[in-house]
Amino acid sequence: MRHAAGSLAILLTATTALAAPAASPQAPPPAPSGGAALSERTALLAPIQVDSLTLTPIVATGPGDPAGDQLLVLDEAMAARQVTIKEISDGNVNSLTFVNQAPQPVFLLAGEVIIGGKQDRIIGRNTVIPARTTQEVPVYCVEHGRWTVQTKEFASARALAHGRLRGQASYAEQQDVWNEVAAKNVARKTVTPSNTYRRVAQQQSDGTLAGMEKQVEAALGKLPPADRTRMVGYAVAINGSVATVDVFGSPALFKKLETKLVRSYLTEAIDVRARADARPPTAAEVKAFMVDADKAAESKSYDTGAADTMVQRGDRAFKAKVGYKPAAKSAGRPAAIPPAEPTVYENYQAK
Repeated sequence: MRHAAGSLAILLTATTALAAPAASPQAPPPAPSGGAALSERTALLAPIQVDSLTLTPIVATGPGDPAGDQLLVLDEAMAARQVTIKEISDGNVNSLTFVNQAPQPVFLLAGEVIIGGKQDRIIGRNTVIPARTTQEVPVYCVEHGRWTVQTKEFASARALAHGRLRGQASYAEQQDVWNEVAAKNVARKTVTPSNTYRRVAQQQSDGTLAGMEKQVEAALGKLPPADRTRMVGYAVAINGSVATVDVFGSPALFKKLETKLVRSYLTEAIDVRARADARPPTAAEVKAFMVDADKAAESKSYDTGAADTMVQRGDRAFKAKVGYKPAAKSAGRPAAIPPAEPTVYENYQAK
């Protein structure tokens, strides 16, 4: 079992406590002291360094998405037996039947690992599955060497694929996914006869990442409570190069997925030796990474009755954005959706 021995440092001036937001629920909270503006609604806090990994917390500086507060996530819906995932009848490797019996929509992250069926898979698109809906969802196989029934239904591995594999799920093809799984299994010494990603996923909860995870938790514990409450994502860098940016429209939705996200970032970084000359990316560098994808043409990647998933392919980075559909109330979307149809989630991933 490998534990990280690198020291943790908060590399910018620590933020100070904030005044309480105005009484009106629509009044934007004040910008964090010491933070750097990232967009019209978000700001960056001080970066957290653990070996080769830099995590820069992102906080909301405006009102959050109230509908996002009501979304379920995969693990809680499966634990409550409100969701089942099965092989489809024709045995298509890249589609599964998703049954949402819950009275609420379920948010899915591309790269969430599900095990069982005829092959272990990862979710193939960031999306929102409407309440009380059955539909096919795109997936990718992460177990190249098996095509036999292991279980009738899939279970959540309660893990999220590392960044490069998440990127392949959102923006590439099945062979690219298999190639990345194989490379990570070699790096992690987790190669199996079926070449499944399952053992890498298990390391996110078996203590392998515990040393690094505790360092992140210690740094987050030093944040002012107001900043911690308003966190909506992370900008992630490996040896100073921006690799991933995850931003949610709702602090509540982000909070449900934060542990999964952090562990996936650690899984990405654990095999990368820290460079002595690496420095955290500046706010300008994070913005430039995002703008590269933002300026690219937008195309639809997937849609449900509740939301559209749009993709942009820049020179340096990809972007996937999940946004509500204007008429999604009839498909089980919560009623309290503001007229502006807020963005549920945005992911930027280095090529």
